[in-house]
Amino acid sequence: MGGSMTLLLLLLAMLGLAGARVRVYNWDVRRELKSPSSYKKQVVTINRESPGPTIQAGRGDRVFVRVTNRLEENLAIHWGGTRQIKSLGSDGTEAINQRPIFPGETFTYRFIADRLGKSPYYSYYRTQTVDGLYGFVDVLPPYSMTEPSACDYGKSIILDDQYYKSYYDWAAEPESLLIPGKGKFDCAESTTRDAINPQYSHWWVDPGKTYCLNISSVTTQSTLSFQIEGHNLTVVEADGHYVEPSLIVYSGKKYSVKIKTDQDRSRNYRITTNIVGRNATTTTPLGLAMLSYSSPTGLIWNGVTPQLVQSLANKAHQGYHMMLAFLLMQV
Repeated sequence: MGGSMTLLLLLLAMLGLAGARVRVYNWDVRRELKSPSSYKKQVVTINRESPGPTIQAGRGDRVFVRVTNRLEENLAIHWGGTRQIKSLGSDGTEAINQRPIFPGETFTYRFIADRLGKSPYYSYYRTQTVDGLYGFVDVLPPYSMTEPSACDYGKSIILDDQYYKSYYDWAAEPESLLIPGKGKFDCAESTTRDAINPQYSHWWVDPGKTYCLNISSVTTQSTLSFQIEGHNLTVVEADGHYVEPSLIVYSGKKYSVKIKTDQDRSRNYRITTNIVGRNATTTTPLGLAMLSYSSPTGLIWNGVTPQLVQSLANKAHQGYHMMLAFLLMQV
């Protein structure tokens, strides 16, 4: 009986009926002549697209990507943001976790979509990424989950550097930067007139709205900055992990920050400091101060007990609750 039940559960999981869905994609990878930055070059495409198609899945879904290599070299695709639990053979690190897909071969990647948000996929083989083989894996949260940062609209952006020399000749300086997949090329040194007018991505936004921008980089070796003229960027997530509102300050360094005093005036707010990478202990407790609004509508701060109780719900300080409970017992 036990063996039959185990077999049934395995079959249900394989069919995608055990609480998670199955997402199946068929990709044809080849080189085509395109102009990503106004100058023609051989671009690696997925189903004739560059950047490639976006994989969409819910957290916990099983993803199958059947890839046919129509290139003249080996191929391997790495799935950024995917932990590859029990699926190391689909990690895409050629000759380490996966045998490459040889020219003319077909290989099926199998993995679980486990980390929320949009993460880039890209090639680990030679310059295939800089030649256009990249895209997004979009893992959606369950309907019951409330995201810490609510946005009215979302947009995904991939930053890339472009080289027009061959794999054996290209230097450290890229010849074009793409946002996303579009840019310009300096044709001054070109010996042929084989270019088009520069192309730029253009986004329209509505005033008074909040937009979440998912920004990824798949550059070969360039570290890029990103900014929007006249607009402040607030980082809320990094590599699939939500960023807590805090600041790390090294000895001898200084930072200037702005805060908006637009919170509930009826309560007090903790200001804390702690050693990075350590939980607060009785030997080195949290450094504690308090912020209160003038003309408060609630109780004025006159001790630590109300504020420690109040701060237990503060998401930015999860992990210190045991220490706070200990401090409360000492008051």
